[in-house]
Amino acid sequence: MKKRSFVFLFMAMILAFAGCGKKNSQGAELDTDTNVSESEEAPGGNENTREVVDGKVRSYFTGEWIDEEIGNRRPLAIMLNNKQEALPMSGVNNASVIVECPVEKRITRWMGIFEDWEDMERIGSIRSCRLYFLHFAQEYEAVYAHFGQAVYALDALNSGEYDVLSGGTKYIEHPVSAMYDRVSRPGKDWEHTLYAFPKGIIKDIKKKGYDMNMPSDYSGKFQFAPIDEIEAYEDYPDAVFLQPGGVRGEGGFGGVKATFEYNEKDHKYYRSTYGNPHIDELTGDQVAVTNVIFQYCDGNVLDDADYLHFASQAEHNDCIVFTNGKMIEGYWNAVGELGVPARYYTEDGKEIVLNNGKTFICIIWNDYADDVVIQ
Repeated sequence: MKKRSFVFLFMAMILAFAGCGKKNSQGAELDTDTNVSESEEAPGGNENTREVVDGKVRSYFTGEWIDEEIGNRRPLAIMLNNKQEALPMSGVNNASVIVECPVEKRITRWMGIFEDWEDMERIGSIRSCRLYFLHFAQEYEAVYAHFGQAVYALDALNSGEYDVLSGGTKYIEHPVSAMYDRVSRPGKDWEHTLYAFPKGIIKDIKKKGYDMNMPSDYSGKFQFAPIDEIEAYEDYPDAVFLQPGGVRGEGGFGGVKATFEYNEKDHKYYRSTYGNPHIDELTGDQVAVTNVIFQYCDGNVLDDADYLHFASQAEHNDCIVFTNGKMIEGYWNAVGELGVPARYYTEDGKEIVLNNGKTFICIIWNDYADDVVIQ
C-alpha cells in the first residue's frame, strides 16, 4: 500500500453496475441478488457457536452481550438523512453499525443497522434508497427500511427478493402504512420531517409476514476481541484524527466535512459532520464508535443527474481498520452470492479483530482515495 505522509492512496478493482432517474409524486428522490454468508467463526473470535449466558448472547454486530431474543433477531437497516439542513438525527446512537456512502451531489448518506429498537422514541429523519445501500444491507441479514428511492433501485425493491419496508411513494408496489410519520420541526423543510416509529415498525413487519429469526448458518460480519479484553495493536501506527474525504468535496465525505477524532480515555472515535459534532437529538450525545473502517470500492456515475453506484462485492480490495487509536492496513473480501459479508484482513491475510462496540464503515470511492487524510 502506498503512503504519502498522512495521506494514503488506495487503488482496488471491482465491477460496478450501470443503468436512468426520476422523482416521486411527493418530491422525494427516485433513484439486481440474495443473502448468504459463510464463515466458521462466531463473534468474539470463538470457533464454536454463540454461548448463552444468563439469557444473553454476544451481538453479531458489536460483540457485546445483548438479550438472546434480540441477538437472534434480524436487525433493521434504516436510511438516515445526512443533509446539513436535516440534522440533527434522532436515534442514531442506538445503531450497532453505521454505513456511510457517497450519493449524488457529492455528499453522503447513512444507513444504520439497528438491533435493539423497539423501545426507541423515533428513528430518523428517514431518507431514500440507493441500490448499493440495499446491497450492503444484505450483509447483516437486515430488513431494509426507506422512504423514496432512485429509479435504479425500483426493480429490486419491487421484486419480492428482499425484505423491505418501503414508504408509500410513486412506483412502489407494496408499501407499508404504519411506521412512517411526520414530526413538527420548525424551520426545517417538509422533506426533513419524516421518521420511523417502533410501534408502526412492529405492525408493518407483522403485516408483511417477514421471518425475523437470524438464519441458523449466519456467522457474522466481524471478528471481535474476547469480552473484557482490548486488542491493543501496539506494533501498529497511531491514527487519532481521520478525514475520509479530506477537505475537498468531490468524493462525498469531503462534501460533508466528515472527521473522526480518537479519545484515548474511552477508546472511542467521535464523529463530526459539517464542522460540528454529530449529535443524536434524542440524547444530546455525539456519535461515538469503537471501530472505524475505511472500505475502498470502485464506483461509477450512472447519468447526468450524478446518480452513483458502488459494488458491495470484491476480492482483495483495500481497507483500513481503526481501533484503539491504531491503524491496521489490509484488504476486504466479499466473494460469492450477493449478501456474503465483507470480511477484513491484515496485509498478511489474518482476519482483523475488532474491539467490542459499535463500528462505523465509510465506503470510500477509489477515484478519491487521494483525498483521505489520516493523522
